[in-house]
Amino acid sequence: MIKNHTNTIGMVVPEVTDVFFSQLVKGAEDYLNGEGYMIMLCNSSNDTKREDHYIEELLHRAVDGLIIASPHILASEVFSRLKEKRCPFILLDRERNERQEGRIAVDDFAGGYIATKHLIDLGHRKIGIIVSDASFYNVFERFEGYRKAMRDHGLLIFEDWIVSGDQTMQGGFDATRTLFEQDAEITAIFATNDLMATGTYRYAYENGIVIPDALSVIGFDDIELASFMTPALTTIRQPIYEMGTLAAKALLGKIERPEEAMPNHLLKLELMERSSTKKFDSGSSSTV
Repeated sequence: MIKNHTNTIGMVVPEVTDVFFSQLVKGAEDYLNGEGYMIMLCNSSNDTKREDHYIEELLHRAVDGLIIASPHILASEVFSRLKEKRCPFILLDRERNERQEGRIAVDDFAGGYIATKHLIDLGHRKIGIIVSDASFYNVFERFEGYRKAMRDHGLLIFEDWIVSGDQTMQGGFDATRTLFEQDAEITAIFATNDLMATGTYRYAYENGIVIPDALSVIGFDDIELASFMTPALTTIRQPIYEMGTLAAKALLGKIERPEEAMPNHLLKLELMERSSTKKFDSGSSSTV
């Protein structure tokens, strides 16, 4: 079958204003532009129906391939349409959808474990965690890493130390407020993304809690803002830009050589130890 190429790649993301996804898009777009392709970007606003609709619309527009960044399990009808149209696609879905090729992921469980162990190694024992929607596979895995690290070091976990909120700065602010309302003796917080950690900073500032003297904070992602915060945010770096680049490269490879399987990639995480965490000092207090 001969297919006319449009040199256009469709990309669907759940929230284009999220710094994580903007970096992901940039990584893909920079690579594709260098190869003579352009991106047609769609923002699903975390809505599964809108996501399915955009995928269908992109197929109607005869894109050469699709990059789908989704926290959801795609409907079987979507996969059927992709197969029917013989449209190459790659999923950046945190392992929500089963497949044998084109897996690009990080070990979120290990990242959650590393972040929590870092705080434990500094002497913290009362460690709170703020999470976004726990139905997202990556967030659940980071939370499980937190729980495993606490248990491996013989530490108790209280329900009051676990608070969820929107995956935004405001969500982090609100979750941190709830956390301190439930237990004002928390000495460290693991925010499962850097945007929420930014909200934690704001809450601490407004309530006279000095970071890191009275409260250690660690995030996850290492968005550009993290190193410019005061104090600079300790976080778990995942190579977001590189994930976008790898996705675009793998997809173009599939378009050019459809008979070959796309490679799988498990990317490394890195602890970026900066100034927002320090050894626990029992003389300090985060009580508000």
